[in-house]
Amino acid sequence: MNFKSFIKKKMPVSFIVKRQRWKTLCLLKHEGKREFRRFFFSRAYAAPACSDQVQMESLLTFFVHQIEKGFSFDTYQYGRGRGALRNIADLSARLIEADAQWRDKSIYKDMVLALGEYCRRHVAANQDIAFVTELFDETTKLDIVAASKKEYPSIQLSLSSKVDNATVPFKELVERRHAVRAYSKKPVARVELEKAIEMSLRTPSVCNRQPARVRIFTDQQLISKALKVQGGFGGYDTPPALLLVTADLRAFMGANEHNEGYVDGGLFGMSLLYSLETCGLAACPLNTMFSEEADEQTRSMLAVPDNEVFIMYIAVGHFRETSKICRSQRFGIDRVLMN
Repeated sequence: MNFKSFIKKKMPVSFIVKRQRWKTLCLLKHEGKREFRRFFFSRAYAAPACSDQVQMESLLTFFVHQIEKGFSFDTYQYGRGRGALRNIADLSARLIEADAQWRDKSIYKDMVLALGEYCRRHVAANQDIAFVTELFDETTKLDIVAASKKEYPSIQLSLSSKVDNATVPFKELVERRHAVRAYSKKPVARVELEKAIEMSLRTPSVCNRQPARVRIFTDQQLISKALKVQGGFGGYDTPPALLLVTADLRAFMGANEHNEGYVDGGLFGMSLLYSLETCGLAACPLNTMFSEEADEQTRSMLAVPDNEVFIMYIAVGHFRETSKICRSQRFGIDRVLMN
């Protein structure tokens, strides 16, 4: 027996436990500082005044998506999104200055398509669009006007196209899945949701510890209150069902695993989205990046203990006979594959 083992054997168990907890606390503080430095001091995040091209493109995509979402409302809200439009114009001008080839990129073209549809809808309803066009340079303005004369390439979904979801190849299922925020009035039965959750149980997790947890909510008043705190479902009717995916931190052992719940929970969330699609249910993931106040409100409202971290909400309902959703164009592999 070496000296270290001898000392451990002689020490009280309570002392060893306290020492391990103190060590974990120190490591957590260190990891927290390291992550803070990486995110903040290295300026890795997309702050409003950022100058990095990827950051500016990410911000632009965020604001364009705000405009796009409005196209899927049952009743279009004219004049909506003026703040987003100002941000889009500012970022577009900065990107044109930073990259001579910016207008050739898909992000620019998607921006122009969305702004063209925004203008087309307003003109068709005899709404003034001067506040839009005056924000942009002449070349961009001409591109927007040209786009407004074409049909916006939105995605048309139909209930009949989903009947064979359970049997199609996975590649086709992936291409069929879209975030759907408007649903039929038909209630979603708990058994339908449980079936999708059960299909997701094969999701991998670190050392098979399976920290994912799911809560099902169908009470319309409770869902409405929860989504009001969440803040990202405005303009749409309350969904028939709402799932909350969390990760139980009790599944993890050390400071080096303190973020693993978000990884394993995210994997489970994506499995669940594909399972819902397979079951012929429409769904939309909603972020749970809560402020401290919103976190506390949600925990109290939905009885979520502190040992669980929020991963995502998923709004769920049955598909309508037909529905139109925004296209939300994806990057090509050249943007994702790094080597």
